[in-house]
Amino acid sequence: MDEVNSTDTIKYYKVSRETYYPNELIRSPFYNNDFTKPGAVGDIFVTQQSPLVGYPGIHEFVTFFFGGHAAVIDSNNKIYETIGIPDSDEKLLDVMINGGRNTHVVGDVFNYWLDADYRDTNETDPSYLAFGNWYRNEWIGLRVKGVTQDDIDQAMAFLEDKAEKESQYNFLFVLFTRNKYYCTDMVSRAYESIQVNGKQKYNLNRDLTAVTVNDLILSKNTYISYYVTTKNNVKHVYYIG
Repeated sequence: MDEVNSTDTIKYYKVSRETYYPNELIRSPFYNNDFTKPGAVGDIFVTQQSPLVGYPGIHEFVTFFFGGHAAVIDSNNKIYETIGIPDSDEKLLDVMINGGRNTHVVGDVFNYWLDADYRDTNETDPSYLAFGNWYRNEWIGLRVKGVTQDDIDQAMAFLEDKAEKESQYNFLFVLFTRNKYYCTDMVSRAYESIQVNGKQKYNLNRDLTAVTVNDLILSKNTYISYYVTTKNNVKHVYYIG
Protein backbone atom coordinates (compact mmCIF):
# COMPACT_ATOMS: atom_id res chain seq x y z
CA MET A 1 0.00 0.00 0.00
CA ASP A 2 1.09 3.55 -0.75
CA GLU A 3 1.29 4.90 2.80
CA VAL A 4 2.27 8.41 1.72
CA ASN A 5 -0.81 9.19 -0.38
CA SER A 6 -3.39 6.98 1.36
CA THR A 7 -5.98 8.55 3.68
CA ASP A 8 -8.70 7.25 5.98
CA THR A 9 -11.15 7.20 3.06
CA ILE A 10 -8.92 6.26 0.09
CA LYS A 11 -6.19 3.63 0.05
CA TYR A 12 -3.78 3.48 -2.89
CA TYR A 13 -1.87 0.46 -4.18
CA LYS A 14 0.76 0.87 -6.88
CA VAL A 15 0.94 -2.14 -9.19
CA SER A 16 4.21 -2.76 -11.02
CA ARG A 17 3.93 -2.76 -14.77
CA GLU A 18 5.01 -5.97 -16.46
CA THR A 19 3.84 -5.44 -20.05
CA TYR A 20 4.97 -2.58 -22.25
CA TYR A 21 3.47 -1.84 -25.66
CA PRO A 22 5.54 -0.48 -28.58
CA ASN A 23 5.28 3.29 -29.15
CA GLU A 24 2.84 3.77 -26.26
CA LEU A 25 2.77 7.24 -24.77
CA ILE A 26 3.87 7.05 -21.13
CA ARG A 27 1.51 9.00 -18.88
CA SER A 28 1.21 9.58 -15.15
CA PRO A 29 -1.67 7.78 -13.43
CA PHE A 30 -2.76 11.01 -11.68
CA TYR A 31 -3.15 14.58 -12.87
CA ASN A 32 -0.38 16.88 -11.57
CA ASN A 33 0.38 14.24 -8.92
CA ASP A 34 -3.01 14.94 -7.31
CA PHE A 35 -4.24 11.54 -6.14
CA THR A 36 -7.86 12.71 -6.04
CA LYS A 37 -7.68 13.22 -9.83
CA PRO A 38 -7.07 9.85 -11.47
CA GLY A 39 -6.51 9.53 -15.17
CA ALA A 40 -4.43 11.00 -17.97
CA VAL A 41 -5.50 12.27 -21.38
CA GLY A 42 -7.06 9.48 -23.41
CA ASP A 43 -7.83 7.23 -20.45
CA ILE A 44 -11.22 5.49 -20.50
CA PHE A 45 -13.18 5.11 -17.25
CA VAL A 46 -15.99 2.54 -17.08
CA THR A 47 -18.33 1.18 -14.46
CA GLN A 48 -20.36 -1.98 -14.71
CA GLN A 49 -22.83 -0.74 -12.10
CA SER A 50 -26.03 0.69 -13.56
CA PRO A 51 -27.51 3.98 -12.27
CA LEU A 52 -30.99 2.40 -12.15
CA VAL A 53 -30.77 1.23 -8.54
CA GLY A 54 -34.33 2.40 -7.88
CA TYR A 55 -35.65 -0.15 -10.37
CA PRO A 56 -35.12 -3.67 -9.00
CA GLY A 57 -34.59 -6.23 -11.73
CA ILE A 58 -33.86 -3.61 -14.38
CA HIS A 59 -30.80 -2.44 -12.43
CA GLU A 60 -29.41 -5.96 -12.21
CA PHE A 61 -30.18 -6.69 -15.86
CA VAL A 62 -28.45 -3.54 -17.14
CA THR A 63 -25.49 -4.07 -14.81
CA PHE A 64 -24.94 -7.64 -15.98
CA PHE A 65 -25.48 -7.23 -19.72
CA PHE A 66 -24.59 -3.62 -20.57
CA GLY A 67 -22.90 -1.77 -17.72
CA GLY A 68 -23.48 1.65 -16.26
CA HIS A 69 -21.31 4.30 -17.86
CA ALA A 70 -18.13 5.17 -19.78
CA ALA A 71 -16.19 8.40 -20.23
CA VAL A 72 -12.86 9.69 -21.58
CA ILE A 73 -10.38 11.91 -19.72
CA ASP A 74 -9.03 15.02 -21.47
CA SER A 75 -5.70 16.82 -21.04
CA ASN A 76 -7.05 18.95 -18.17
CA ASN A 77 -8.42 15.97 -16.25
CA LYS A 78 -11.93 16.88 -17.32
CA ILE A 79 -14.34 14.40 -18.92
CA TYR A 80 -16.09 13.81 -22.22
CA GLU A 81 -19.31 11.86 -21.79
CA THR A 82 -22.92 11.56 -22.89
CA ILE A 83 -25.91 10.70 -20.71
CA GLY A 84 -29.44 9.82 -21.78
CA ILE A 85 -31.37 11.38 -18.90
CA PRO A 86 -34.04 13.91 -20.00
CA ASP A 87 -34.76 16.97 -17.86
CA SER A 88 -37.75 16.71 -15.53
CA ASP A 89 -39.97 18.75 -17.88
CA GLU A 90 -39.05 16.70 -20.95
CA LYS A 91 -40.86 13.62 -22.21
CA LEU A 92 -38.69 10.61 -22.96
CA LEU A 93 -40.37 9.82 -26.30
CA ASP A 94 -39.95 13.40 -27.51
CA VAL A 95 -36.29 13.41 -26.44
CA MET A 96 -35.69 10.11 -28.22
CA ILE A 97 -37.09 11.54 -31.46
CA ASN A 98 -36.09 15.19 -31.34
CA GLY A 99 -33.29 15.31 -28.78
CA GLY A 100 -33.13 16.93 -25.37
CA ARG A 101 -31.46 19.95 -23.83
CA ASN A 102 -28.80 17.91 -22.04
CA THR A 103 -28.92 14.48 -23.67
CA HIS A 104 -25.88 15.02 -25.85
CA VAL A 105 -22.11 14.66 -25.87
CA VAL A 106 -20.46 17.12 -23.49
CA GLY A 107 -16.89 17.99 -22.54
CA ASP A 108 -15.22 19.94 -19.75
CA VAL A 109 -17.06 17.91 -17.09
CA PHE A 110 -15.54 17.72 -13.61
CA ASN A 111 -13.74 14.41 -12.98
CA TYR A 112 -16.09 12.96 -10.36
CA TRP A 113 -14.93 9.35 -10.47
CA LEU A 114 -12.96 9.60 -7.22
CA ASP A 115 -14.90 12.42 -5.58
CA ALA A 116 -15.87 11.57 -1.99
CA ASP A 117 -18.59 14.24 -2.11
CA TYR A 118 -20.12 13.37 -5.45
CA ARG A 119 -23.50 12.60 -3.87
CA ASP A 120 -25.19 14.34 -0.94
CA THR A 121 -26.17 12.23 2.05
CA ASN A 122 -29.84 11.32 1.61
CA GLU A 123 -31.21 8.26 3.35
CA THR A 124 -34.18 8.10 0.95
CA ASP A 125 -32.11 8.25 -2.25
CA PRO A 126 -31.65 4.74 -3.73
CA SER A 127 -28.33 5.82 -5.28
CA TYR A 128 -27.01 6.98 -1.91
CA LEU A 129 -28.14 3.76 -0.25
CA ALA A 130 -26.34 1.76 -2.95
CA PHE A 131 -23.19 3.84 -3.48
CA GLY A 132 -22.93 6.27 -0.58
CA ASN A 133 -21.34 9.64 -1.32
CA TRP A 134 -19.19 8.18 -4.10
CA TYR A 135 -20.19 7.97 -7.76
CA ARG A 136 -19.97 4.16 -7.84
CA ASN A 137 -18.69 1.38 -5.59
CA GLU A 138 -16.55 -0.12 -8.33
CA TRP A 139 -15.04 1.14 -11.55
CA ILE A 140 -12.20 0.39 -13.96
CA GLY A 141 -9.76 2.58 -15.86
CA LEU A 142 -8.62 1.44 -19.31
CA ARG A 143 -5.82 2.44 -21.62
CA VAL A 144 -5.43 1.60 -25.30
CA LYS A 145 -2.47 -0.65 -26.03
CA GLY A 146 0.33 1.09 -27.88
CA VAL A 147 -1.55 4.38 -28.16
CA THR A 148 0.57 7.29 -29.37
CA GLN A 149 0.26 11.02 -28.83
CA ASP A 150 -1.05 11.41 -32.37
CA ASP A 151 -3.68 8.71 -31.73
CA ILE A 152 -4.82 10.46 -28.57
CA ASP A 153 -4.97 13.81 -30.37
CA GLN A 154 -7.20 12.28 -33.05
CA ALA A 155 -9.50 10.64 -30.50
CA MET A 156 -9.82 13.87 -28.53
CA ALA A 157 -10.51 15.84 -31.72
CA PHE A 158 -13.33 13.40 -32.49
CA LEU A 159 -14.85 13.95 -29.04
CA GLU A 160 -14.42 17.72 -29.19
CA ASP A 161 -16.22 17.79 -32.52
CA LYS A 162 -19.15 15.78 -31.15
CA ALA A 163 -19.37 18.01 -28.07
CA GLU A 164 -19.34 21.18 -30.20
CA LYS A 165 -22.12 19.76 -32.37
CA GLU A 166 -24.02 18.58 -29.26
CA SER A 167 -24.49 15.18 -30.88
CA GLN A 168 -27.53 13.61 -29.28
CA TYR A 169 -27.75 10.46 -27.17
CA ASN A 170 -28.74 7.36 -29.13
CA PHE A 171 -31.50 5.60 -27.24
CA LEU A 172 -31.84 2.99 -29.99
CA PHE A 173 -28.19 1.93 -29.80
CA VAL A 174 -27.77 0.08 -33.12
CA LEU A 175 -30.11 2.30 -35.16
CA PHE A 176 -29.59 5.91 -36.29
CA THR A 177 -25.90 5.71 -35.45
CA ARG A 178 -24.63 8.26 -37.94
CA ASN A 179 -24.97 11.35 -35.72
CA LYS A 180 -26.03 9.91 -32.35
CA TYR A 181 -23.99 8.25 -29.61
CA TYR A 182 -24.44 6.51 -26.28
CA CYS A 183 -21.64 6.52 -23.74
CA THR A 184 -19.73 3.32 -24.55
CA ASP A 185 -20.41 3.83 -28.26
CA MET A 186 -18.93 7.34 -28.09
CA VAL A 187 -15.76 5.98 -26.45
CA SER A 188 -15.26 3.15 -28.93
CA ARG A 189 -15.92 5.29 -31.99
CA ALA A 190 -13.48 7.97 -30.82
CA TYR A 191 -10.65 5.45 -31.01
CA GLU A 192 -12.06 3.61 -34.01
CA SER A 193 -11.96 6.88 -35.97
CA ILE A 194 -8.14 6.58 -36.00
CA GLN A 195 -6.83 5.18 -39.26
CA VAL A 196 -3.41 4.15 -40.53
CA ASN A 197 -2.94 3.88 -44.28
CA GLY A 198 -6.69 3.96 -44.70
CA LYS A 199 -7.33 1.14 -42.24
CA GLN A 200 -8.95 1.30 -38.80
CA LYS A 201 -6.21 1.01 -36.18
CA TYR A 202 -8.28 0.01 -33.12
CA ASN A 203 -11.41 -2.03 -32.47
CA LEU A 204 -13.01 -1.56 -29.07
CA ASN A 205 -16.34 -3.12 -30.04
CA ARG A 206 -15.45 -6.79 -29.81
CA ASP A 207 -18.78 -8.27 -30.98
CA LEU A 208 -19.59 -5.54 -33.55
CA THR A 209 -23.12 -5.00 -32.19
CA ALA A 210 -24.17 -2.64 -29.38
CA VAL A 211 -21.05 -1.55 -27.46
CA THR A 212 -21.15 -2.53 -23.80
CA VAL A 213 -18.80 -1.89 -20.90
CA ASN A 214 -17.72 -5.52 -21.21
CA ASP A 215 -16.74 -4.92 -24.84
CA LEU A 216 -14.42 -2.10 -23.82
CA ILE A 217 -12.86 -4.11 -20.99
CA LEU A 218 -12.43 -7.31 -23.00
CA SER A 219 -11.22 -5.67 -26.19
CA LYS A 220 -7.83 -6.92 -27.36
CA ASN A 221 -6.89 -3.26 -27.82
CA THR A 222 -7.27 -2.20 -24.16
CA TYR A 223 -5.74 -3.07 -20.80
CA ILE A 224 -6.79 -2.31 -17.23
CA SER A 225 -4.76 0.51 -15.69
CA TYR A 226 -6.96 1.23 -12.64
CA TYR A 227 -9.25 -0.89 -10.52
CA VAL A 228 -11.28 0.82 -7.81
CA THR A 229 -13.45 -0.94 -5.26
CA THR A 230 -15.14 0.02 -1.99
CA LYS A 231 -15.12 -1.76 1.37
CA ASN A 232 -16.77 -0.24 4.45
CA ASN A 233 -17.06 3.08 2.60
CA VAL A 234 -13.29 3.17 2.02
CA LYS A 235 -12.07 3.34 -1.57
CA HIS A 236 -9.24 1.00 -2.58
CA VAL A 237 -7.45 2.22 -5.71
CA TYR A 238 -5.13 -0.15 -7.57
CA TYR A 239 -3.19 1.57 -10.34
CA ILE A 240 -0.34 0.83 -12.71
CA GLY A 241 2.52 3.21 -12.02
